[in-house]
Amino acid sequence: MSKKQQEIKPVRIISDAPVKEKAQFGFDAYIKTISDLIAYKENETPLVIGVYGKWGSGKTTLMESIREKLEKDKRYKSGPASDYRICKTVWFQAWKYKNEDEILAALISEIFKEMEKGGFFEKCKAKIEELISRINLIKPFSALIKTITAIDISEFLKDPAYKKNIGFYDVFNEFFQRLIWTYLSWRPQENKFEEFDETKGVLAIFIDDLDRCSEPKIVQVLETIKLFMDKKGCVFVIGAENEIIIKALEKTYKEDAIRFMDKIVQVTFNLPKIPVLDFESFIENCGNDFGKELKEHLPLIIPARENNPRNIKRFINDLSLQWGLVKNKKLSIEYKHLLLWNVIEKGYRDFYQELKDRGGFNSLEAMQEIIDKAKKKDKLDLAEIHEKTETIQESLKEYFKVIKLVRIVDQFRPTRQGLEQLITLTAIVELPQKESVRPKTIGDRKIVLIPKGDFIYQENESKTIDYDYEMDIYPVTNELFRKFILAKGYADEKYWTPAGWQWRKKNKIMEPDLWETEPFDDPEQPVVGVSWYEADAYARWLTEPEKDKYTFRLPTEEEWERAARGDKGRIYPWEGEFDKDKCNNAESGLGKPSRVTAYPNGVSPYGCYDMAGNVWEWTSSYNKEKDVYTLRGGSFSVSSFFCRCTNRGDNSPSDRGSNIGFRCAMIKL
Repeated sequence: MSKKQQEIKPVRIISDAPVKEKAQFGFDAYIKTISDLIAYKENETPLVIGVYGKWGSGKTTLMESIREKLEKDKRYKSGPASDYRICKTVWFQAWKYKNEDEILAALISEIFKEMEKGGFFEKCKAKIEELISRINLIKPFSALIKTITAIDISEFLKDPAYKKNIGFYDVFNEFFQRLIWTYLSWRPQENKFEEFDETKGVLAIFIDDLDRCSEPKIVQVLETIKLFMDKKGCVFVIGAENEIIIKALEKTYKEDAIRFMDKIVQVTFNLPKIPVLDFESFIENCGNDFGKELKEHLPLIIPARENNPRNIKRFINDLSLQWGLVKNKKLSIEYKHLLLWNVIEKGYRDFYQELKDRGGFNSLEAMQEIIDKAKKKDKLDLAEIHEKTETIQESLKEYFKVIKLVRIVDQFRPTRQGLEQLITLTAIVELPQKESVRPKTIGDRKIVLIPKGDFIYQENESKTIDYDYEMDIYPVTNELFRKFILAKGYADEKYWTPAGWQWRKKNKIMEPDLWETEPFDDPEQPVVGVSWYEADAYARWLTEPEKDKYTFRLPTEEEWERAARGDKGRIYPWEGEFDKDKCNNAESGLGKPSRVTAYPNGVSPYGCYDMAGNVWEWTSSYNKEKDVYTLRGGSFSVSSFFCRCTNRGDNSPSDRGSNIGFRCAMIKL
């Protein structure tokens, strides 16, 4: 083998520059459709388009590509035979102007700077002077207007007069409208009553990363856009995460926040999840030596990285770095095992921690032994293998309920030395975890510690819980509740409140409503049809054996919400906007409770499952005046709005809905 053949290729890293990836991820159709929409001469202005998506989903890529197409596509030119109009563009990043007193001034400044780039003020000086002469300017401000057209806008922005003098603002507003007219038409407006011909040209203003602004600044930008809502020839394209925008508006507009946005935005484009096939074309263009292996495992990689382009690129870059280290250190690690180990680390943190602990290889072998026996002897599909886990240690049983993870474990078969090398290797690029989500097992339930501390409650209210507590990571299942029934919990008065006991006796209640009735009877579904009285009695029954050590009870609203959204006030348990693939609600279309382990990608910062959707959960928070207890979390039958972590419902303690369940908190004494 020659020296050249033995040389190891350098590590190749994928750039995160948005403009260069415009043709990737299937964006071409989106770019053409939205560009045509803006340029089509029959579409009336003013127009606002909302491009919504979470961080890293490709919003900036899409918007920059639309802008580039509007500027360069030869089809977009005005003329009697053309369906399109000329499009001038401005790129405005509001988050850069943190110290601006007036966001309107900053926006106007960016528009003027864009005009100046094309030589507009120099080429049209005579036309602009003619335009100024036609407006009856307030004398003290005429010099300022002339200064603006010379792009010495700093003096204009410094002068407080435009903020204080309403008359000046009205005059400037009229001037600006006519300036836009001149910029797009290349001739002055005859008079203010002459209507602008929007079929000939528009000014498209792109506002990127609006969600990076502070909440007050978000409101300010949107209110500024409203000032343009009567200006013909203006198109705004806003890029943001919609949930963040609504949250910011709720501070000012309360329940009218969504209505406010509906009035501003005429066209909504929610950037969809990128399908596996579109990622395949991206991988082909990366030029990596292991493109084929990556493509083969994309169905595992993409869900673990939440179909997010930026996350996928970081995954590939981390993988490239590690593979370079493997080759240079001459480690005995197969590329397939390195790839699957990274999928486990990024998508299945609990299992990743299990394998990192002492004895991790033994855990892996124990799981694979069950998989091999089931495949050989019983010829079971891996989806049914969770039924064959009686002989395995308790901490591993839960992992058999996640089908995708079982399939990964079936393929992930490194040597003991190989696993040790993988653990050491991935520590190089592993990000620190801010919050521990490692559950522990007590009896037949998994719980997670939530330490005392500060957190955001409801609408940015600062709260403190000054004690540690623990929370079920799953809602109570049919399987767990059955033990309460078999222990004759319904017949023992000591587990019931006086009101609950009277209710139970009067109605001859001996089991939940809909008990063992399809489609609510799967052992791993949350128990439903339980009143507050029954949920409370179950928690008291749990407490009885160890009542000197700890107490189980229904969580308070504050305890529940902190476990659901963490300390930083997430809207949903996961980061970012609503995602029907991370919970079971009306948009998911299942129409019934799902198994409590079905949505590992939708867990809360503390590792709790199903805190959005599946079933409403009773809390111990009580309204004495109305005689109701608060429910949290939404259910399989409601929309995303009701699955927000801050949403609340109030029900009578005797209600036994088919979408109502509960989970327990545990307090050490």
